[in-house]
Amino acid sequence: MELNAILAYQDVDKQLFNLEKDLAKNPYKLKCNALNQTAKDSQVKSSQLEEQAGSILSEMEELKKTISSTKKHGEELLKKDVSKLSADEISENLATKDKVLQNLSLLDKRLTKLAESINQVLAEFNKTIKNYNEAKAQYQKYKAAYDEVAKQQQPKIDALKGQLQNLAKTVPQETMEIYNKKRADKIFPVFVEVMGNNCGRCRMELSASALSKLKREHILTCENCRSIIYSK
Repeated sequence: MELNAILAYQDVDKQLFNLEKDLAKNPYKLKCNALNQTAKDSQVKSSQLEEQAGSILSEMEELKKTISSTKKHGEELLKKDVSKLSADEISENLATKDKVLQNLSLLDKRLTKLAESINQVLAEFNKTIKNYNEAKAQYQKYKAAYDEVAKQQQPKIDALKGQLQNLAKTVPQETMEIYNKKRADKIFPVFVEVMGNNCGRCRMELSASALSKLKREHILTCENCRSIIYSK
């Protein structure tokens, strides 16, 4: 494989790679990524809180119905004419009323707890919405700052891409396809010169058989990082 053309291509591509890497690590860009994640997390949490609030409200409605039904039962017990009841019936009636009162007390406590829960959920929901709005507002600010940085670098990026288009014409198609596939797999640099007995990219020591093949064919794919090692 003739390497001069692809190595010249890779030299220019490295400049583009470093430029794009610097943009990706730009503080404004990193802040945008963090704020965007905060906004997404807030949306997820607000949906969960809405669902939780709906569940609590449904339970409260059912509980209110139970309380109403229990009170009605208690009122019916109170309307009974005790004078027409036997001693056993009176005793049973009193026991039932006590049980109804106990149930009402428990139901009221549960209703109070649910009311407290819904207030907590609503407070958390409002806080989440506030966080979302703040993240969204800050995102716009940092995005504008990053866009300005990216705009300043765009002429350099365009120039490098233009050079790459011209250099690609000098590279055999098969070699270019191999390079582009490796690049797409985030293997970079694609072609690296052997360093003693080691891969020039990951520094893994090559086996005796690998070194023998490299000496014979002058090219070898690293078993570790998948870069293409070459020797002159």
